[in-house]
Amino acid sequence: MNTYRPSQSSNVWMIAIKLLVLILGLYISAVVLGKVFTWLFAIAFFLIRFVVIIAASFLVLHVLLKLLFKIDLIKVVFGSRFTQRF
Repeated sequence: MNTYRPSQSSNVWMIAIKLLVLILGLYISAVVLGKVFTWLFAIAFFLIRFVVIIAASFLVLHVLLKLLFKIDLIKVVFGSRFTQRF
């Protein structure tokens, strides 16, 4: 069994060094991940915006064709079996 106990002053310095390393590691990870997540969120926002624009334009076109010409765009694009599944 080891009976060595560090003195109180060296224990405080070890805690201070560990806290300093923790803060430094968190800062470096925040800087690196900040750049990564900036690009990730920019790409995700662009893709979500693109999908929403396509879906909204498809729905508006579907409603206009249905009202004006009695053409069901969903059946034309996806087929008649698509609506039977739901």
